Amino acid sequence: MSRRRHRRKNQGAVKLNVTAMLDMAFQLLAFFILTFRPMPVEGHLSLNMPPPVPLTNIATEPTVGKEGSGMIAPLHALHLFVTATETGEVAQVRLESAILSSGRLTPGTLAGIDRRLQPLFARGNAIYDRIQIEVDRDLRYEELLKLVDVCAQQKMPDGKSLGKVSFVEMRPR
Repeated sequence: MSRRRHRRKNQGAVKLNVTAMLDMAFQLLAFFILTFRPMPVEGHLSLNMPPPVPLTNIATEPTVGKEGSGMIAPLHALHLFVTATETGEVAQVRLESAILSSGRLTPGTLAGIDRRLQPLFARGNAIYDRIQIEVDRDLRYEELLKLVDVCAQQKMPDGKSLGKVSFVEMRPR
């Protein structure tokens, strides 16, 4: 006896209910949009960039005006260098070649750094208009923010607070 194989002419195509899938997709989308709560920003630093000034001849050096000549002397950034320990705490804070602080940042060492920075900005002929902190890549963020707070509290000769503080990672040696 031969067995016949019955082939169905129409094996029936699988039908997907697209309406139900779209409904579920929109429900999930609405759920995630309505329940999304972004985290607050950890720290907001208002960093001011210098105004754009067109350069006509880049090869020439700017001329520094003398007092009374009507020209404004260019101001520079004060560079602080911060090295870190293996645990991420501050090992040393130095200004060019002068060491401002060694060891952990305590309220006393922060006050000492503040006292050492004040004369650099309080003079009538201050040559700095901003502070750039160069930090070791191992430094913890909270330690950096302590230094940023001290730097941002410096007073310019006109009595306004110094609002220009930036930080960059130290170049590897």
